[in-house]
Amino acid sequence: LCYRLAELGANLIISSRREDVLREVNENLPRNPGSAKILPLDLENLGELSNKTETALAFFDQIDYFISNAGVAIRDLALETQLQIDQKIMNINYFAPTVITKQLLPHFYTKGHGHIVVISSLSAKYGIPKTAAYSASKHALHGFFDSLRAETIKNGILITIIVPGIINTNITTHALTGSGRKFGRNEKIFQTGYPVNKAAHKMVKAILKEKEEVFVGGVEGFSLWLNRISPRLVRFLIRNHPVKKIRQLKRHIFPATNKKSQQDKFR
Repeated sequence: LCYRLAELGANLIISSRREDVLREVNENLPRNPGSAKILPLDLENLGELSNKTETALAFFDQIDYFISNAGVAIRDLALETQLQIDQKIMNINYFAPTVITKQLLPHFYTKGHGHIVVISSLSAKYGIPKTAAYSASKHALHGFFDSLRAETIKNGILITIIVPGIINTNITTHALTGSGRKFGRNEKIFQTGYPVNKAAHKMVKAILKEKEEVFVGGVEGFSLWLNRISPRLVRFLIRNHPVKKIRQLKRHIFPATNKKSQQDKFR
């Protein structure tokens, strides 16, 4: 996303916990290497986020877009997940973006415009086994930002919710278990997931078109359509090997000789 936005000439403020990685990204920006402002922060430390947001505002004296992209996943049964882990995931995935958003809203109101981009998940649309805490945090994001959109649209504030499918990232490697340990394994389904570069391109395209909500991913996006038609069927499918079953069902309902054209149709 940083590289794609830099290509379009954006002035960037980039944040994460790891300052070394931020500097590496900054040095490799395609248009103006080293031009981004670096603001290390830890979303779990909710108490520092207001001051961090004020620091970000001071860099360019204004912010036009806030892209909330950081998050942590879980891979464990709900019964085996300690309450403090549920709270940790909720703090990072839900409360942190809301804290930053509330800090930015007065600035957006004063300017008369602003654009908030929330990176959500398919897990916000339906629950998947061993992701209960993660799914809960993503459901919360949709509830909050859908409501906020209704409250702020007349003030020139736009909200785009991106719903990624299975993207080729290491999200499961850094996911937590119910005890708080790292899951430590990049699941095969993510190793062959939707390409990151294509995902970033589609995300930026959706932002520029001021879309309210957009799915980004591959064949798993078919489940969103199916969930509207038959939520019960989706609940049945996701209990075991959900993507494999969805892919098989899609081929059965929409047989096609040109596989690529069919995949593109539902992306």
